[in-house]
Amino acid sequence: MKTGTRFRKFFSPILVSLLILNSSPSLAVEFGQDATGDPNAISTRYSSGFLYSERIVLTAAHIIVGGGETTLEEMKKQIAYWEQDQFVYAPGIGDRMNQKIYKIKKVLIASTYRSRVGIDQTRIDDFAILILQESIPMKNKVVIASTDDIASFIKDKTPVYMVGYGLQDPSQRTPPLYGTLSPRKMTSFLVSNEELRNYYKNNSNKVQQNQTMLDYGIPNSAKFGSVCDGDSGAGFFVEKGETRYYVGPVGGQQAGIPNCTSGATFGSEGGMSGITASNKFLPLIKEAELIVAEDKEKESKKSEEVKIAAELQAQQESDAKAKHEASVKAKAEEDARLEAEAKAKAEAAKKKTITCIKGKLSKKVTGMNPKCPKGYKRF
Repeated sequence: MKTGTRFRKFFSPILVSLLILNSSPSLAVEFGQDATGDPNAISTRYSSGFLYSERIVLTAAHIIVGGGETTLEEMKKQIAYWEQDQFVYAPGIGDRMNQKIYKIKKVLIASTYRSRVGIDQTRIDDFAILILQESIPMKNKVVIASTDDIASFIKDKTPVYMVGYGLQDPSQRTPPLYGTLSPRKMTSFLVSNEELRNYYKNNSNKVQQNQTMLDYGIPNSAKFGSVCDGDSGAGFFVEKGETRYYVGPVGGQQAGIPNCTSGATFGSEGGMSGITASNKFLPLIKEAELIVAEDKEKESKKSEEVKIAAELQAQQESDAKAKHEASVKAKAEEDARLEAEAKAKAEAAKKKTITCIKGKLSKKVTGMNPKCPKGYKRF
């Protein structure tokens, strides 16, 4: 059997189900579907990402450190730029005018990342992590697809999705509309490394034959949807219930796609995205999770310190208020006592004492206007 025939037969078992899923296509990821409201689709200024957890966005390294050959010093500068000035938006939103932004605290790049070199147009280990300064609420669960998961997805021809913020048709290149488009979804499936190699062999007019091959391939077509500029960093994933199994980002390798370019066509068997499974980068993801955990712990301690300080200040203010109120009350009582004494003295000063007699009897009478008792006479 010719390799081209085998590759086409591989496409056919899932073609009917994919056609049903894409029965009402609209412009998207070129030829995809509207995905406004997607819980994981992240937009940066000019590219895409995937919300993995509250503060971790998975994306492609080349959107941060550039697509060409870059020195280590240049990479450090570009990473610093992202950490100082770049941000992402909440997932799934279309119009991002006046929307809340989430600043990036730290960028982690796969240490083995290699950009395109010479005629080899494959990016090696094109994976990066954006750690955010604050949390974006998660609406679902995300796990990194294991090697066994991926083998199962290939065997069962499980639908694989990607939601990106890239260009959607050639008209959007003039002027470029990056950062202004709503998210769009493509629906495809995974193929093995062998099938990825077969695609390259069968499309020599579209690709270089000495390309570095990645782990897996994801077909692109007008039926499935196709990757365009700006989709870089978006995540390929499988969805089962409330859980999404993240396979890897858009970025490493593209071949035989129109890329929203006028006059460009697909390869004879459609286009192909080559990807590296992100389970290769579990230590880097773990590092990001530890950084987030440390940040949250520091924030919790700071929050507790702020709470204790606020409670102490409130107690001090309460004590000061009680002391002031007690002082005011004591002063009022003292003023009342002094006033009463003064009044008593004033009244006493106005009283007169007279002596009254009755025969040999005598008595003194004191008052404001003293009078002798009946039978007595004033002496």
